[in-house]
Amino acid sequence: MRTAEPAPPKQAAGPPGRHPLRSIRVRLLGRMLVLVGLTLASLTGAESFILTARLNERVDRELAHDIQAFRSFATGTAAGSGPVPGGVRALFVSYLQGYIPEHGQTLITLVDGDPYRRSAEEPPTRLDTDRALMRRAAEVRSPSYGDAKSAAGSVRFVAVPVTVAGDSTRGVLVIATFTQQERDHIYDSIRIQIYLGFGALLLSACVGWIFASRIVAPLRLLRDTARSIHESDITRRIPVQDRDEIGQLASTFNDMLERLDDAFSTKRQFMNDVGHELRTPITIVLSQLETLPDDPAGRARTVAVITDELHRMHRMSEELLMLAKARRPDALRPEDLSLSELIEEVYVKAAALAERRWLLDFGENPHRDTLHADRQLLTQAMIQLAQNAAQHTEEHGRIWIGGRAGADRVELWVKDSGPGIRLADQQRIFERFARAEESRGRTGAGLGLAIVKAIAEAHHGEIQVDSAPGQGATFTLLIPYVTHALNGGLGKS
Repeated sequence: MRTAEPAPPKQAAGPPGRHPLRSIRVRLLGRMLVLVGLTLASLTGAESFILTARLNERVDRELAHDIQAFRSFATGTAAGSGPVPGGVRALFVSYLQGYIPEHGQTLITLVDGDPYRRSAEEPPTRLDTDRALMRRAAEVRSPSYGDAKSAAGSVRFVAVPVTVAGDSTRGVLVIATFTQQERDHIYDSIRIQIYLGFGALLLSACVGWIFASRIVAPLRLLRDTARSIHESDITRRIPVQDRDEIGQLASTFNDMLERLDDAFSTKRQFMNDVGHELRTPITIVLSQLETLPDDPAGRARTVAVITDELHRMHRMSEELLMLAKARRPDALRPEDLSLSELIEEVYVKAAALAERRWLLDFGENPHRDTLHADRQLLTQAMIQLAQNAAQHTEEHGRIWIGGRAGADRVELWVKDSGPGIRLADQQRIFERFARAEESRGRTGAGLGLAIVKAIAEAHHGEIQVDSAPGQGATFTLLIPYVTHALNGGLGKS
């Protein structure tokens, strides 16, 4: 028994190739050419319509003049001798005897629906033998204008019913003008315009291709830059030359690259910090576990050392996580708060940190007492400064917590009576894991002041230190009154 062979597995479709007609430059040029082509076609059609309408209008005026001349002749007003005697046939014969048609014009008379007489001039072609045209003319009941086709081309005519008192014969006067020559001139002009239009379209295609290439050049640069970006190198930027929509797109793309660069830098910094700072406590814990003594007293000492290192690792990991999230736009949640209430709240919380002489140093506010900032982050920064001051101030030493409202920003400070900071260390202490060489900063991981700096920059402010050896230190947060949450996240540290 034969069974059907299984169908071969379908190959996964690869990424579609870049079709040349999908290029934005080709599409932009195509739409431009369509617009130019439609414009030229509209202009050509409008010109053809206008010229044809003007030709018909001119011919109709001439035909109307000829009809008026016939009526004047029929009523005898031209010669002042009264009506022409006889019936319709006599009227037609008398009129044709004195009628001299213009070039390209012919006159035909019909009696009771049949051709009767025509003008003596030989027309380009005889129309009285055209049965369809004669039938149309015989059926008119009032002066009617129309167009017809003949062996000599287009014909514009007018058919006028004619009756004579006392004669029951029904006559029709047909005056026709051959317009094919004039129409040929119009067609020649339109044809030349079409050729010129094709030339203009070709020229527009060449010039448009150059312009489209220049327009999409920033987009190609944007594409190439995006392709060349990877995590290890996102330093390339797109030069912005114009401030149009494409220039704004390039600026937006550069801003995105800045944010990505900051994010990758934060990630690398976090990994470096974790690898560098957590290696030591992990090594201590592992070595203590490997040499764990058997006696209860030694085991208790080892457990105490391990517990202390684990607590230090936990505190350090939280501080590192705080700095790692420092660039997030939603890290800052500002609200309207009272400066005096903020300082009193920090004073109450700081007084529980250590046995020190905590003093409230709240200055007068000649400007205002309200600012727009993140209460929790400012409190955290001030408590961190207070804890730093407590660590480097002797028992019963003095620590001042205060602030004041300036003209355009708020000043919040923590001042202590400790040993002070050397000038060479005053900027370095705000870096991650930095410590002063002398007394200040010898405890902790060295991240506290870095966090304070990050909080200040999140509020578009800054942190300043004023100190000298033996004269204590004053740390001052300078915070503007209004902080825009969407502009920030915590700043660089």
